Amino acid sequence: MLVLGVLGQARKKINKMKTTIEWYKGVKFIAKTGSGNSILMDGPVDSGGNNDGARPTELLISGVGGCTSFDVITMANTKKIEIEKYFLEVEAYRPEEKLSKITTLHLIYNIKTKSFNKESLENIIKLSIKKQCSCCLILNESVEITYKLKMI
Repeated sequence: MLVLGVLGQARKKINKMKTTIEWYKGVKFIAKTGSGNSILMDGPVDSGGNNDGARPTELLISGVGGCTSFDVITMANTKKIEIEKYFLEVEAYRPEEKLSKITTLHLIYNIKTKSFNKESLENIIKLSIKKQCSCCLILNESVEITYKLKMI
C-alpha cells in the first residue's frame, strides 16, 4: 500500500492493483491478474488474430458489468431483498469508425425477486452507478452511462 500526500496535508492510503499483459503471438495476449487469474485476449482474423479470446474493449465493458452487478447483489442482500434470478446486459455504443471511443454504455438489469422491490432496486442501481462501482466512477468522466431495470 502506498501513502501519498502533499506537504502539510493529510495523507491518503492508496491500494495498488496490478495486472501483467504478456504477448503470445499475432495480436493474442494473456492478462495475468493480481488475484492469480488469467484472461485471454485476441483480435478478429481481419486484424491478425484468431478470434480465440475477448477483445480488450469487451473486457472493459464486462468489467463494468461485473463491478456494478457485484454492488447490486451485495446491497440487495444487505437490504434482505431475495434475488431469485439476475442478469445484466451491457450495451456499448460508439461511432462506426475503426478507432473510436465508446460514447454511451446502456446497462439493462434483469432481476427477479421473491417480493416486488422495484423502488429499492432502482435506488441500489443508482447508488452503484453514481457512487459505488469503481468502473462506473472512472467511466462516468467520459462516457454517458444509462440504465433500465426490468423486473422479470
